[in-house]
Amino acid sequence: MDLHALIRAEAPRAEQDRALTDPVLAALVDHGVHRLIAPKRYGGAELGLPEWSREVQELSRADASTGWTAMTTTISSSLAWYLPLDASEEVFGDPRALIAGTAAPLGRAVETDGGYRVTGRWGWGSAVAYSSWVIGGTLTPVGPRLAVYPRADVTIHDTWHSAGLRATSSHEFSVTEAFLPANRAVWPIGITPGIEGPITVFPYFSFLAAGVASVCLGVARRAVDEIEALATEKTPQYATTRLAEQTGLQIELAQVEARLSAATAFLHEALSAAWEAALTGSAAPDPLKARLRLACSFAAGEATDVTQKAFAAGGGSSVFESSALQRCLRDAHVAAQHTVVSRRMLETYSMLKLGLGPDMSRF
Repeated sequence: MDLHALIRAEAPRAEQDRALTDPVLAALVDHGVHRLIAPKRYGGAELGLPEWSREVQELSRADASTGWTAMTTTISSSLAWYLPLDASEEVFGDPRALIAGTAAPLGRAVETDGGYRVTGRWGWGSAVAYSSWVIGGTLTPVGPRLAVYPRADVTIHDTWHSAGLRATSSHEFSVTEAFLPANRAVWPIGITPGIEGPITVFPYFSFLAAGVASVCLGVARRAVDEIEALATEKTPQYATTRLAEQTGLQIELAQVEARLSAATAFLHEALSAAWEAALTGSAAPDPLKARLRLACSFAAGEATDVTQKAFAAGGGSSVFESSALQRCLRDAHVAAQHTVVSRRMLETYSMLKLGLGPDMSRF
């Protein structure tokens, strides 16, 4: 069974268990999915970000929770470029080790010999339960840092009882008085990275926005797949023709395809432009970053609407647990709730275009 077929087959059980199944986790690692953008030195594929986005879309088309897990673990593995080499060797030396976590600086660090003692609690810990190493954004005396903790130092709290993305296991997690060596804490902006590469030039805080948008697009594509298949089979109650033969469905299907294709193309165009700048070693100018974030938020919004329309077109067939359309609906809405693709990003884009000087520090 190929990877995507395995993911589809295991998705209902994963949703029920609120965790990816062991066969899927093993297959993701076997295929190197967790290190798609990590350095080759640590078993990574060093994919360009446009190619990475397409991979995330296809994984999310198979199952949103799996695509989300792949997205978050690959973004986390990008720290292998930024950490000092001794820390990278420690964290990424095992090519099968997963890393995940949360960037929000909710940990509080107190200086001690060789580093810090840290206490903190974070939310949205997607894939932390599956990981050997955990990132927790930490406020240190010298500023915020992405800090890396061994899984043994981390307590997971069973809080992820969600409407969608149920199998991402995005629980809260915490550390208490954990020792953090100084070399395992880095801020990925304005530093000399441990390993040079175009990814270290790309605007770091746009990784996650592009990833979330890619998951949303993949889920919407699955929803369109599902309504196309259903339309050829279903004759609605009190109707005499199949859905596929009805003008209303035909028009709806054409419109959602156009909208989804447009959003996908916009994201690819904007992401490719930012990646091309990174390949030249040039930092992306603010207009390029703003356009990329516009494309991310637009993709998430369009994907959610497309999924909603596909669900509605399925009628009563969509509401049952046996229908992938209901899972797509819930997953798309939960993914699009993430703050990095919120409508506030639209305001920032327009403020920049209109010369109003928005804060671009998190772009």
